[in-house]
Amino acid sequence: MSGLKWKRNMKAIEVPEYSSEYLMDEEGDIRLRSEPYFKAKKVTDGVWQVLSNGDYTYVLEGDDELLCIDGGNGVGDLRAFCQSLCPEKPLYRIVNTHFHSDHTMNNYLFDVTYMSKQTYSHRLAPEHEALGFPGDYPVVFLEDGDIFNLKGRELEVMLIDEHCPGSLQFLDRKSRILFCGDELNGNFFDSRISVERSYRNLKRWASYRKDYDILAAGNGLHDASYVDKYLEMAEYILFKNPDAGTLLYKPYEDKRAPIDEYNGKPCHLRRSPNLDSFTQVLKDMGWQDALDLNEGRACFCLLRKVVPDGIFDRQYEKDGVRFTYYRNRIWDGPKDKKYDAMIFEVTDDQKE
Repeated sequence: MSGLKWKRNMKAIEVPEYSSEYLMDEEGDIRLRSEPYFKAKKVTDGVWQVLSNGDYTYVLEGDDELLCIDGGNGVGDLRAFCQSLCPEKPLYRIVNTHFHSDHTMNNYLFDVTYMSKQTYSHRLAPEHEALGFPGDYPVVFLEDGDIFNLKGRELEVMLIDEHCPGSLQFLDRKSRILFCGDELNGNFFDSRISVERSYRNLKRWASYRKDYDILAAGNGLHDASYVDKYLEMAEYILFKNPDAGTLLYKPYEDKRAPIDEYNGKPCHLRRSPNLDSFTQVLKDMGWQDALDLNEGRACFCLLRKVVPDGIFDRQYEKDGVRFTYYRNRIWDGPKDKKYDAMIFEVTDDQKE
């Protein structure tokens, strides 16, 4: 970071390249991706969920200021919109759960961004930098066990590497919410590391269960009881049946737009990731049978089959809840000390 001149109060950039596709919200509102769009929903007192594009942003109210958790990857002035939810209190800070662009791309709009050290080098994807999104904003690193003091609403910081190296979760005991990024989703648990390590992570989340009832994840709000279910499933795989589940399965899939195009251009849902480009990749790799179980479409859970160990990927389902994992990564081994390069670029300082 030496020699870098930080910039503050940057203006929202325009991205004309995004005019090549449309985005639809859950109520059927269709707009060009290049057009700013924001919609807020109150979760509880002093907490809002904001939809733009990419994963959700959460806005928290303290006694004398607001705070954003994650910023999506939509265009327009996210900060100004979130400020409008509570105009009498200033908003100048944002925290990131992890480094994926649908959480970090709008950091530049804020005066300062808080993230883990591991997130820093990945905070801006090359393709978004090429579109003009800045990465030279002030950054403060958070560590495991820190207390983020939003006056009147303390957030306990947990660093748990599951979805990404350096992923952070924020426990808000006041609202009884765990802001968990993409680590804990409803209906499926995505173990990209060894089941043993995921089990230890789940044990830690479970140790705080008396303090939260809601999981505020990147893909939405879920009942915290999913943590208990995922822990039970990890225990079963780890200690009783490493062959649980099946290699070919119907995966969990985010909702899709009811139409594929609008005015002659592609149309997708705002929050759901568009992974159509991976359909041919999966076909070329011989996973047509897996695609057939999902009406011929690629989706997030099927991306597991694209990585080198994909042939060992399995899904264990119980009572409508899914636990996805790699059969050859039950117990910790050398590969569990890093993440697959095809999904994550691992730098030397991220290796254990």
